[in-house]
Amino acid sequence: MKKKFFGTDGIRGVANKYPITPSFLYELAIAIANVKEKKCNILIGRDTRVSGEMIENSIISGFESVGSNCDSLEIVSTPMLSFYTKLLRYDFGIMISASHNPYTDNGIKIFKKNGEKLSDKEELTIEKNLKHVSAEEKKFFSYKKKKKINFDEYKRFILKCLPNKINLKNFSIFLDCANGSLSKIAPKFFRELGANVIVHGCRPNGTNINKNCGALYPEKLSLLTLKNNADIGLSFDGDADRVIISDEKGNIFDGDVLLSIISSYLNLSGLLKNKALVTTYMSNLGFRKFIKDSGIKLFLTKVGDRYVVEEMKKTDSILGGEQSGHVIFSENGFCGDGILTSLFVICILFNRKCKLSTLGKFYKKTPQKLVNLKLKSDSRLVEKNKDLKKIINNFLSCYEDDCDILIRKSGTENLLRVMVQSRKKSTLNNIMSSLLSEIEKIDNAH
Repeated sequence: MKKKFFGTDGIRGVANKYPITPSFLYELAIAIANVKEKKCNILIGRDTRVSGEMIENSIISGFESVGSNCDSLEIVSTPMLSFYTKLLRYDFGIMISASHNPYTDNGIKIFKKNGEKLSDKEELTIEKNLKHVSAEEKKFFSYKKKKKINFDEYKRFILKCLPNKINLKNFSIFLDCANGSLSKIAPKFFRELGANVIVHGCRPNGTNINKNCGALYPEKLSLLTLKNNADIGLSFDGDADRVIISDEKGNIFDGDVLLSIISSYLNLSGLLKNKALVTTYMSNLGFRKFIKDSGIKLFLTKVGDRYVVEEMKKTDSILGGEQSGHVIFSENGFCGDGILTSLFVICILFNRKCKLSTLGKFYKKTPQKLVNLKLKSDSRLVEKNKDLKKIINNFLSCYEDDCDILIRKSGTENLLRVMVQSRKKSTLNNIMSSLLSEIEKIDNAH
């Protein structure tokens, strides 16, 4: 059975448009509660979007209608919601966020008692539980019980996960929080560790999350890290489960670079369990070659942190991630965490006693291009088109190990993503041009 509402990372869509409506969310909460067949304890968090409170009240109303108890952490990051769901043994944690999407979008991510996200099977069970509740039966509440937490337990846990103790005195950090969930929390967190923090994107107003700031704007991170003469630049997405990093020279470290730094350190320290690393088919060819040449077993999965996590468990790996900046440690409930990733890299930097620009020189990146297309027709039909698949296979056969092609429907937005990489830019441009031309032809034919 195919899922109707859940994508690669929860349920997401335009706020106040189906399914992100009070009525649907009310029914969804009941469906979640009915999985346990008992009264549940639910922990809820949200990012800074203006629609967050509407969603929170709708979900709470649904849970309360079947006798479940809800507590709210209010504005927190996704990894913090995951952490406290596990620590305080709630039956479910609900994070209200659309991550890197614009403020007009919103959605929910669901966590289990162990702090991990739901599996495909568990999401299907919830969808099967969905039942229409008449308007007369719905009772919406505008109150919530706030769970007062000073986040000390989270801070202690993060510091415990690091390879060595850390003191950021005389260390300068440029910090872009995307006007998102860490806008108040992250500057305080890093300052308490002794860092000199220069902030950007830390004034959320409900409509400016990810707007010209955050992990989607690496060029801005590079410029502002240089301008502020910082030792490192950190840029989170809206719910802070991922981070993009700039070195002191303005060079951008995406997830591939971060994974190469962390996996190499762990491998040389004898701490990389099974000498294994998990990432996705979006990863750069140069990165893949470097990992294999380092004697590390590399496992590739479909795009989406859920698939990375599944493969990590299957291969008993402790480290995985995505090029987008998700870095996943098994020790952290298999949840990406921008703060943990940042501090881990800084720890390695201090251990190596070098500049970050030196630390990042592991491999030569293969030219890579990603194009996001908004189509008139259903992107799934285009993705599965036989003529398009034939063209892709011809290119792969012709260039063999010299290129890679990935075409997929986004699991979080209504887009078709086309990724091409090749060691020669001329080959890359030729392949991309041919694919875009064929996709346009297929799209117009529907």
